[in-house]
Amino acid sequence: MMLQAVPSYLRSHGTLSLRFEQRAGGTTLRRRQEGGCLRVRVPRGPAVEAVVINTSGGLCGGDSIDQRIEWHDDTAALLTTQAAEKVYGSAGPACTVATRLDVGPRARAEWLPQETILFDGARLERTTDIALAEDAALLWCESVVFGRLARGEQCATGLLRDRVRVRRGGALVYAEVLALGDTPAALLDRPTLGNGARACAVLLAIGGDTPTRLDAVRAGLEDHPDVLAGASAWNGILAVRLLARDPPALRRCLAASLKLLRGRPDLPGLWRC
Repeated sequence: MMLQAVPSYLRSHGTLSLRFEQRAGGTTLRRRQEGGCLRVRVPRGPAVEAVVINTSGGLCGGDSIDQRIEWHDDTAALLTTQAAEKVYGSAGPACTVATRLDVGPRARAEWLPQETILFDGARLERTTDIALAEDAALLWCESVVFGRLARGEQCATGLLRDRVRVRRGGALVYAEVLALGDTPAALLDRPTLGNGARACAVLLAIGGDTPTRLDAVRAGLEDHPDVLAGASAWNGILAVRLLARDPPALRRCLAASLKLLRGRPDLPGLWRC
């Protein structure tokens, strides 16, 4: 079936601006600006855990997301998503997702969305810019699944451009670009790229005592032989990279690493592993 371009008037656009601040000795969401298809909810609980919701049900060619999150001084909050983000196939322009995270002095930020699922023919350009204070702490992850594998689908065609930049105290400390164009599945089949993987993830832990947990994280990765994984630490940064043929196996491995780095046995309430 030939994919049809989506008319501009049917495209979905979402904006989100959040600011966490200190109030009465705890963290509270003091600013919430929602636009288009994006909403956020903060369930009651002992910790601040905000849930981002895309009411459009997914992204298609020409859709755009712009989200800006700020953690003010001494705050602690986690952001996750209601479900996996779906990017549908399209013959039109790429959909775009722009995320800006600002983490103030002594703040502790967690950005732990569920995975992004790319349908065959999906076109996604995503940029993430993170600014940390020198004494801030960040736990951040992103994972991607290439195709609806349960339906026998692969990303035979499509586009993924994923750029991440992290600055700490104004200095660039981490930069990465993942670019898979035209034939993502064929590229991932190459032994030196994905070795047949259909899911990948990156996990970053910056600040606090997380870099000292490198040995524990590496030991935990050994418990997941069906996932190609590696972890390294330098200059206060701990990075974990995961590749797997089976997306549920990758999620289980990612969840185990997150528990170690969070120093607690639980995950965001909406995660299912």
